[in-house]
Amino acid sequence: MSKTPYEVRLELLKLSQGLLFDPVYSKRDTLINEWEHQKELDKATPYPTLPSFPTTEDVIEEAEKLNRFISNG
Repeated sequence: MSKTPYEVRLELLKLSQGLLFDPVYSKRDTLINEWEHQKELDKATPYPTLPSFPTTEDVIEEAEKLNRFISNG
């Protein structure tokens, strides 16, 4: 059974969110783990500046890029 255009758009949004959010989660986890390790050695270690998550507009823009790629085959 084929998907409706709305289902395809939803899938593209989910894929785009994952593509944009996964690297941020990884970077944040790495920074926090490094900070926790360093904090054991030096209690005065400042908390790291964590990267921001993409905006809704970023996710939509990425979904539009994926849609153009799929549509232009």
